[in-house]
Parts: sequence; C-alpha cells; structure tokens
Amino acid sequence: MGMVTHLHAHILYVQGRLEEAKPEVLRAAEIFENLGAAQNLNGCRVLLQCIQEEMDRPVTTHESDSDGELLGKALFPTPINSPFLGQGPE
Repeated sequence: MGMVTHLHAHILYVQGRLEEAKPEVLRAAEIFENLGAAQNLNGCRVLLQCIQEEMDRPVTTHESDSDGELLGKALFPTPINSPFLGQGPE
C-alpha cells in the first residue's frame, strides 16, 4: 500500500498537483515508518522536499501547467509498429 501511495504522490507531483501530492506522500511516509522501511521512508522525504521546494518557488507567467502527458508516454509508450506513428505495416 505504501508503494502505491508513494507512486500516486509522485504522479501528482509530476502533474503539478502539489496540494494533492503533499498529503499523499505524507501518508506513504507514515505507512513506511510503521513498517520500518527506512529506504522507502527516505524516498518519501526526498519527494516531500521536492514538493515543498516547488510549492515555495515563485510562479512565473511563462510556465505552463503540466497535464502529465510526458508521464503517460513513459508509462504507456507507443509501440514501434503502431499506426499512430504513421509507419504501420503497408
């Protein structure tokens, strides 16, 4: 459960949904702490620090909101012979 919660927090962070990511990573940290999983707990601390730094960073007008498109491509890559690439079998 802790790994899933940590992954969810990471996805929210990548999507720029920091207000949602923070309590998720705190929940994951609590789970790992109760299990005594020090390495996973350290990963939560690192993610929490990244979230906090991003929340503290001033927002500039030229930045665009991320919709997680890159993450989606990384998790679900387009197959090489996919018709979406326009190079499908002739």
